[in-house]
Amino acid sequence: MNIQNIYHKGFFLLAAMGLSAAAVQQATAQAKDSLKQETIDIISTYQPRLRDAAKLNLTASLPGVDTARPSLKYEVPSLNLSFGYQAAPLKPLALGKDSLDLLQNNFVKLGYGNLSTPYVQAGFGSGRHENYNYGLFVNYTSSKGKIENQDYSTLNTLAAGTYLINKFQLNGSLAYDRNTVHYYGYDHNSGPVEKSSIAQHFNQITATASGKNLPGNDWAFSFQPKVKFIYFSDNYKRNESAFQLNVPIRKQIFENIYLQAEGVFDLSTYREDNLKAINNSIVAVHPAVDVVYPGFVLHAGVNPTWSNTPGVSKFYLLPDIVNETHLIRKKLILSSGWISYIEKNNYRTLTNRNPFFLGSLDGMQNTRVEEKYTGIKGTLGSHFNYNTKFASVTWYNLPLFVNDTLNASRFITLNEAEMRAFQLHAEVGYIQEEKLQVRVAFDWFNYNKQESQIKPWALPAFQGNLSASYLLMKKLHLNAELYALSGAYYMNPNKVDFGKTKGAWDMNLGASFDITKNFGLWLNANNIFNTQYQRYYLYPSYGFNIVGGLLFKF
Repeated sequence: MNIQNIYHKGFFLLAAMGLSAAAVQQATAQAKDSLKQETIDIISTYQPRLRDAAKLNLTASLPGVDTARPSLKYEVPSLNLSFGYQAAPLKPLALGKDSLDLLQNNFVKLGYGNLSTPYVQAGFGSGRHENYNYGLFVNYTSSKGKIENQDYSTLNTLAAGTYLINKFQLNGSLAYDRNTVHYYGYDHNSGPVEKSSIAQHFNQITATASGKNLPGNDWAFSFQPKVKFIYFSDNYKRNESAFQLNVPIRKQIFENIYLQAEGVFDLSTYREDNLKAINNSIVAVHPAVDVVYPGFVLHAGVNPTWSNTPGVSKFYLLPDIVNETHLIRKKLILSSGWISYIEKNNYRTLTNRNPFFLGSLDGMQNTRVEEKYTGIKGTLGSHFNYNTKFASVTWYNLPLFVNDTLNASRFITLNEAEMRAFQLHAEVGYIQEEKLQVRVAFDWFNYNKQESQIKPWALPAFQGNLSASYLLMKKLHLNAELYALSGAYYMNPNKVDFGKTKGAWDMNLGASFDITKNFGLWLNANNIFNTQYQRYYLYPSYGFNIVGGLLFKF
């Protein structure tokens, strides 16, 4: 086909397409003209709707269980191993017995020393028991000093026991004490004195009963009642009976808060020959709140107290506030407080302070003591501990001992209405398990005000001691004590002038050696410096004395 024919065919095709387009345009124009003349009537609103879908119902079912047992075939190759060690068959072992070593519940200590000093001490105990235990203790010693009639003796016996029943502990004890002294402070240049006329024998019987509950949890009450009866007498027809009752109760109300209260009843009756009896009673209630947190302890309470002595009956509302705050945990503790309490002045307590007391209680009142103090205490490392206190102390109605005008070898008391002093107390201790223990402590009082008396009669301003104990090879026990005592003011029997006793240094040494488990030796040397100081005027001490002996334990 040539090029000319192709052009002719294309020309005719384009012409045909043009004619067709013109015919369509004309037909469309005619149709538009015809629609303009027709009317459309709408019968109802058109609402399109989908056809309902056909739901497929599928039912699931488990495939059939294949009960055919598969046939598995395997082979374990045999290994021929040769072991040189044959393990022993396992056998159960018997448990060891849970038992404790037998206690050495009994001992007897015998000795003798210069100054004609026999020494006997013994103790007997029941050992370990689940519900009870008991014990008996006896002690006797005596000495004869270098000064005429400078003799004394002491006998102490004690029987005590404990019984447990239904989470409650019952305690009971019965004690008898006999102490003999002689009024050797008389003028020995005035001639011989009948020994029986200056002898004094103190006898005391003490019966005690107490109880304590053993709570099963921390939220129970703590209840510890205690009853004590004391009968005290001498060989001058003076006797005193006392009844004491203490009922402390403590309850934890929150995790760190405790409520507590204590009822105190102390009644004593003193009789001298056929004279009128003298009653002395103290009744007190001690409510308080304890707040205990790690590093902080607060004890806040008040003590309503009634004191009744012949002719004097007083009521006191005494403060009882103590706080401890850890500035550095257990290492630096700030301790402060404001406390006040009543010290009872009866025949027994006064002779315990001064055995050469004459015994007159006329016009005697109980002493009220008030302390305001602050200090620091704590531990240093794992061995050192310390405690310091600076206090302002006031005594109201304090009896002070002075020599009697008629008989200088015996003491009477003068009442000090109000006496003030600053007190400094310090102590430092070092503990290395049971091997080594060292402690140094002292108390210094600056008596700066007396209302009734010109001097604080018979009260030393300074007392201190250094004690140490050392255990060598678990058999040899060594101990030593060095103590110092300042002088004290005394009033001359003529009541015109006064003086001051000399201070003193003294030292005691002791040792004990366990030869066997049941047998040992012991030795005590007292007043190494041989200082015959006078704790009370006209009564010098014994000086150097040494006592040694045997110790049996079984």
